[in-house]
Amino acid sequence: MGTDGVRDEAWHDDLCRRYRQRVMAVAATLLGYHYWHEAEEVAQETLMTAWEKRQALGDDPWPWLYVTTRNHVHNRQRLHVRLLRVLSRLGEPGQPHDGGLRAWERRHDFAPAWRAISADDRELLQQRYLHEMNDEQIGAVLGIAPAAARKRIQRARHRLRRVIEAMDGNRPLVSAGSRKGK
Repeated sequence: MGTDGVRDEAWHDDLCRRYRQRVMAVAATLLGYHYWHEAEEVAQETLMTAWEKRQALGDDPWPWLYVTTRNHVHNRQRLHVRLLRVLSRLGEPGQPHDGGLRAWERRHDFAPAWRAISADDRELLQQRYLHEMNDEQIGAVLGIAPAAARKRIQRARHRLRRVIEAMDGNRPLVSAGSRKGK
């Protein structure tokens, strides 16, 4: 691949041309073929990682690309499982009043409540529970004090809980994403 072992952009372009479809096929096999769009994203991540680690790749890059693709897929799957676990924990307010039917439904169809809160609230909750960031890390990302980050997370959880409770009680959804002063 490439000329004289030089790992430049032409080398990477050649790598992409030769291996992109194979990398996508591995990702699609591991993810399931109905997740083809995710397989494309995994292929992009893998080829980007290959560019970043180009000096460590051997003469035959396929084994490295295969393992890296598999690792990216497993990372996505772990992230997805972690998100489902966190969302089910967040969506469990108190004792269910109907023998558990509503609680079961909440655990299995959390998406409407998640979409009902603001993008800012979703991002905060993802940073805390999905990416396991602490108050200091979240504060650094947002440019605020750790105490302010902690309070924002608390408020986001409260808004999500209100939406879930409204769904549970068959009450109309209130605008959970709106905040005072915004």
